[in-house]
Amino acid sequence: MLMPDVNILVYAHRSKILGHGQYLDWFEKMTAGPAPFALSSLVAIGFIRVVTNSALTEGKPSPLPVVQAIIDNLIALPTCRVIEPGVGHLALTLELIRKTNSRAKLAADAQHAAVAIAHGCTWVTRDSDFARFVPHGLTWHHLVFDRT
Repeated sequence: MLMPDVNILVYAHRSKILGHGQYLDWFEKMTAGPAPFALSSLVAIGFIRVVTNSALTEGKPSPLPVVQAIIDNLIALPTCRVIEPGVGHLALTLELIRKTNSRAKLAADAQHAAVAIAHGCTWVTRDSDFARFVPHGLTWHHLVFDRT
């Protein structure tokens, strides 16, 4: 089951980002298809954090009600499976951090990787840093489109 990263949601929903159309097309195909997909609660909250933050959106944050509606609409899809960190999440995250020497923002990446690993999901991201978790059980798809 595919589990998109925060960056995939951001690229799919922020029209001013280069590559937006390609990410939106991919995202719409994933969510409209017959296969279930996973939405991590950590990703949903991360998406809200990024797109409503004026410092991260060049002073043009998305309105909170719009962003909440995006998440609500995803959750309402019959193919959406909301995934929560479970028992053992902290232990697995700390193990990934130790094994990969993940610091700073990479510690948050370890947390996302732990959720995907624990639930047997394929992590879909633009971020090549997730390659460090593959030897430790992460299945991933590095989704990068031409940004021009």
